Amino acid sequence: MEIRSKKELRFFIMADRMMNRGSFRPSVKDFIKDVIKPDYLMRFLVIMRKVSYYSQKKGGGILPYYYKWRFSELSLKLGFSIGYNCFDYGLVIPHYGTIVVGSSNRFGKYAVLHTSTCITDNGKIVGDAFYLSTGVKITSRVDLGDNISVGSNSLVNKSYLQGNVLLAGTPAKVIKPSDPWYIRDGEQYSQRVENVEELRKRMFLKYR
Repeated sequence: MEIRSKKELRFFIMADRMMNRGSFRPSVKDFIKDVIKPDYLMRFLVIMRKVSYYSQKKGGGILPYYYKWRFSELSLKLGFSIGYNCFDYGLVIPHYGTIVVGSSNRFGKYAVLHTSTCITDNGKIVGDAFYLSTGVKITSRVDLGDNISVGSNSLVNKSYLQGNVLLAGTPAKVIKPSDPWYIRDGEQYSQRVENVEELRKRMFLKYR
C-alpha cells in the first residue's frame, strides 16, 4: 500500500505499533529498553513505511536511498523478504524468521504474518484481516476475501473470495467458518483495532 502523505505515514506507523505493542507511541521506558535490547521488529515496520513514503515522494533527496539501505539491512537481519508496498495499515509480525512476500502482492489492513512462510510474487489480491500461520505457502496467482485465516503448513493454490473462513490442508480447502483473527484471538486485539480506527477518524483519513 503506497503511502502518499506525511499524515498517512504517521498514521501507518502508529497503527502498526498499536497492533504489535499495544500503544501508539513508545514510552520513555520503551526508548531505554530499545537502546539496551533493540526492538528490531518495530524498527523494520517503521523503516518499511518510510521506504513506501519516500520512494514515491518527489524531491526526497538522499532519504529514499538511506531508508532503502536500512530496509535491506533489517530485512537480512530478520530473515524477511517483504515488499514495502504490500500491506495496508496494522500489519502484525509476531516473530523474526523466514517470511517471503513478493512485492506485487496487495493485502488489506490488519494482516498477520508468521514465520517459515512464502507468498510468491505474482500479484495476489488479499482482503482485510488475513492471518498467515507458520509454514504456509501461497504460490499460485489467487485472490482471497476478507477475514481469512490459513492453518499451519497449508498450501493455498486457488482463490477463495468468500470471507470469514479457515483454510487448511495441502492443497488448502475451507475447514469451517471463522471470525476475524482479532476477534478470535482475544479482546486485547479487538480493542487495538478499535483504537486504530478511532485514530484514523481523528486524523480525518479516509479508508481507500
